[in-house]
Amino acid sequence: MAERKKRFSLDRFKKTFITSKKIVGLYWSIDKKLFIANAVVVIIPAILPFVNAYLYKLIIDFLIQSFSTNNIQTQQLVILLGLRLMTLLIQDFSFSIQTYVEQLLYYKIPAHIYQLVLGKLASLDVSYFEDSNFRDRLEKVRDAYTWRPLNMITFLSYGLQNVVQILIAFVAIATLNWIFIFIIILLAIPSFVAQTTYANINWGIWHQNSPNRKRFYYIAELIQAGQSIKEIKLFQMGSKLLKELKNLYSEFTKENIGTGRKQLKTNLGIGVFGTVVYTVIEIYIIFSAFKRRISIGDIGYFTAVVTNFQNGIGGFFRNMAQVFSASLYVQEIFDLLAIETNIKESPKMVKVDLSKSPAIEFKNVSFVYPGTTEKIFSNFSLTIHPGEKIALVGENGAGKTTLIKLLARFYDVTEGEILINGINIKELELASWYKALGVLFQDFVRYEYSFEDNIYFGKIYEEKDENKIKQAAKISGASGIAEELKDGYKQMLGKTFENGAELSVGQWQKVALARAFLRDAPVLILDEPTASIDAKAEAEIFEKVERLSKNKTVIIISHRFSTVRNADKIYVIHKGKIKEEGSHEKLMKTDGIYASLFKLQAKGYQ
Repeated sequence: MAERKKRFSLDRFKKTFITSKKIVGLYWSIDKKLFIANAVVVIIPAILPFVNAYLYKLIIDFLIQSFSTNNIQTQQLVILLGLRLMTLLIQDFSFSIQTYVEQLLYYKIPAHIYQLVLGKLASLDVSYFEDSNFRDRLEKVRDAYTWRPLNMITFLSYGLQNVVQILIAFVAIATLNWIFIFIIILLAIPSFVAQTTYANINWGIWHQNSPNRKRFYYIAELIQAGQSIKEIKLFQMGSKLLKELKNLYSEFTKENIGTGRKQLKTNLGIGVFGTVVYTVIEIYIIFSAFKRRISIGDIGYFTAVVTNFQNGIGGFFRNMAQVFSASLYVQEIFDLLAIETNIKESPKMVKVDLSKSPAIEFKNVSFVYPGTTEKIFSNFSLTIHPGEKIALVGENGAGKTTLIKLLARFYDVTEGEILINGINIKELELASWYKALGVLFQDFVRYEYSFEDNIYFGKIYEEKDENKIKQAAKISGASGIAEELKDGYKQMLGKTFENGAELSVGQWQKVALARAFLRDAPVLILDEPTASIDAKAEAEIFEKVERLSKNKTVIIISHRFSTVRNADKIYVIHKGKIKEEGSHEKLMKTDGIYASLFKLQAKGYQ
């Protein structure tokens, strides 16, 4: 057990060293001038206390000698006092600069790291965000990136300051008695061990509580969100949620408070022992002066040197313990930034021809979601001809939306292949393939931007064309919504920002549909496109879709059979397999699953 803990600690220290190199390298890359300025302003306060102490020693010795000889050389005294004043001004100036540098660090470091983290997240595969373990890791990073890297840089800077203090004091104390150097170092080691041990324990508690923190933030967001507050009030869930938050918070603090108490007792014990040792050293200095081995001025000088050496050693170990502690959290950030995407692009990427609809073929496809064993598809095959309008129907969990995720290459198939115009989808340039897809997802995003921007995001890689935006809105039925808004297409949507207008779910869906139409892609994918839209609006939209997408491939997923009945071909998916296929008329004559579901739904309207 002890051997395992030893290996664990050594491994942690090695990781701390590597993380420290990374954070220093990152700091250097962000602002080299700020890096150098920071180094200078932390070194100056490490040197000046020794200079001041030595000047003070010279002044004391000068005054004693002058009094004993009754001969005061005013000019020499003025020079010494002037030098002391200068060092004090330089020290004060350096502290002011250091405060300014720390302010710049506060603004630059977290913002830069935030950009790095968000940039990495934007580049990662969809699969990561559907993995609960990754979400836990993301929660840790969210806790860490705001201030932990800044703390680590600050403690490393103070550590450099301590090293300079120690080196100067080392030389000075060696002239008094070299044994004191080892005594002070030995005294500081238990403090360092205790602090790193507790830092490791606290990190372990933080690490284990990540799922609880994730739930804490989820519940807090439920209470704050406008979408959920109506149900919370109506169902009187407020007290229940607040109680759960309180319990979670108690879990966070309980172990940390216990660890804090133990740490306090340890620090008090080490502190008492340290005070005794330094008192003994001061007594030695006084007796040395009494025996005339050193001057009266040397009493203050060596006392200051020993104090600075004590502060340097103790400060170094404290700061390194803090670096060790911060590195445990900061490492999570660098681990996230080091993640590689699972979806790799071929070195010889093929660009997709966006001028015409492609032939799409799922050929003997099998698929298992990462981290699971259940096969969503097994030896699945489906061919969609250019310009064909198909519909996918079936129960929830049948694999319809997964099929779209595979077609969008959010995941790679486990076995088999997806061919686009006979080319494996893995050989296609992803950016051009994405441009070939106009998609309305079932869980579409409600962007709290202007009405116009909500639609424009569908073709953000081109210059904004207001006429095309309005045309897409007209097709989706969203144009009427814009006309009723105070600022029309310039109206801010949502309630987060000032003067925002909230839309109904059905209105939001029409805006999202317009976003898909604006893309004007050769493949249009509509996943439950009219789930929140009334029957009249639905009929109007699909009449326009049918008329305006003659040369496009259209894939519709819907539980509304009125939506899918006009498709060229309908596929009934059940547990990852095609159970039935054909036109609406053919499937009704077959009198199978489709006909049964259609009649059941039609009965509800009678």
